[in-house]
This record gives sequence, structure tokens and C-alpha cells, in this order.
Amino acid sequence: MTIWETLARYAYFETDRLLLRPFSYEDREELHAILSNPFNTEYLRPSARNLAETTNLLVHTFMKSPLGIWAIEEKETGQMIGCIRFENIEEKKQEVEIGYFLRQSFWGQGLMTEALQTLAYLAIHHVGFQKVSIITHIENTASQRVAEKAGFQKVSQYKGSDRYSHRMREYLAFQLLARDKI
Repeated sequence: MTIWETLARYAYFETDRLLLRPFSYEDREELHAILSNPFNTEYLRPSARNLAETTNLLVHTFMKSPLGIWAIEEKETGQMIGCIRFENIEEKKQEVEIGYFLRQSFWGQGLMTEALQTLAYLAIHHVGFQKVSIITHIENTASQRVAEKAGFQKVSQYKGSDRYSHRMREYLAFQLLARDKI
């Protein structure tokens, strides 16, 4: 089975409090509420200016090629509250990076840690990745805490160009290896 077949098999999965599922067109207003808040997008991209911009991003970034991208839905309310996704998939090296964001009103509840732990387990034990990485801006201490709580180890600090502003920034790299106990 290829990684793409496995990802298709796990297009939907659950944790105790969350449903991880493909994005749908109906998510555009909840996604806009997230992406138009500068606190939610500070380390991601410029805030969305309007619903049309968010809809374009939804369709072209999250829906066009949906495997390895999950909307995070809170089970209790059915509300779409964030996203977690595989980025920079290296099939031959069996390596992947995970990126994520969560609506500000849901911060501090352990929800992203719950989603990340489950996805990291899936990445290693079901998809077959040998190395799972997370890259954070050095100022993004909340994301770093999430990575550490999910079992990732800090492995390096480096300077690099931000993909949106193209400014040089400091980053921290975290990783989880298949040989680690998770």
C-alpha cells in the first residue's frame, strides 16, 4: 500500500474530543473567522482580508489535493476550529513535516496536542514515516509547547527566509523518529 492509499484510508479519524476530516466548501466562514484574526495567523501568513480571499485559499490550498490535510472539528459543537496537515512529504526518505493552526478561542485546552499526538502516531505507525518534523518561529512558544507535549524533541535552531514576508527569521526545528517510543 502506498502512503497515498494509506492517507486516503485515514481521510477521517477521531480523537477523544476531535474529528479530523477533509475540508468542505461549507467551512469557508469558520475558516475566515480563523484566518482573519491576526493572532491566529501571526506565524502563518498575512490575515485574510475578506471571505473571497479565504474561499480561494480554502479551495486551492486545502481542498484541491486533500490527502494529508485535515480540518479539525470539535466533536461537542461540530465547529471547525483549525487545521493540521502534512507538509513537505519526502516519500523516498520517509519523512514529513506537520503544520497546524487553531482558532484562538480554543487555545490552552490541549486540543492541538491531542490532534498532533494522534497524527504523529498515525504518521509513524500506519503511514510508515521514519521522521516527523515541526518547524516553528522562535517566538511561537505556544506551538513549541504543543510539539514538546506531543513528544517531539527540539533538534536545531537556525535562520531562514519567511515564506510570506521573505524576511530572515529564527526558527526551531523539532522531530519525532520512528525509533522513539510514542
